[in-house]
Amino acid sequence: MTAPDFSQGDQSSTSSASEKRTLAGEGACVPGKSSASKKQTLAVEGACVPGNVLASCAAAVEELKASRILIDALEIENASLKTRLETEKQMTATLTEVNETRRSESDALRNAIAAKNETIAAKDAVITSQDKLVEALKKKKPSPWRRIGDILIGAAAIAVLK
Repeated sequence: MTAPDFSQGDQSSTSSASEKRTLAGEGACVPGKSSASKKQTLAVEGACVPGNVLASCAAAVEELKASRILIDALEIENASLKTRLETEKQMTATLTEVNETRRSESDALRNAIAAKNETIAAKDAVITSQDKLVEALKKKKPSPWRRIGDILIGAAAIAVLK
């Protein structure tokens, strides 16, 4: 059986009469005649296609249309997920940078507090030593002879300057 070449476009529809006779002689359907198996058939370019094959093809076409719609939806979802992933990566990088900044800030504050504590301790030590000196000076009262001597030295200095 010689089948027409469907890849040639309109040239296949101009097949010769001998091809049509060959198809009809081998039990193929011819437009206007019923097939021997009494199944619903369709004549396409000189060939018969049974109805169940036609229904299967139609179902396959519908399934293909539906799958293309779903594929487009999945591609859109994948694109949005990629965008979300990039946003998450940028946010993670920013949050990591903020975390490092906070960590360095807290270290700087700890160092400042330690320096402040050292300064306060040094001031406390100076105050304590001054308190000890004041106590020592309070205990060391000058004797009355020493006071009289200081007064006489002052009087002599005034007499010499006059």
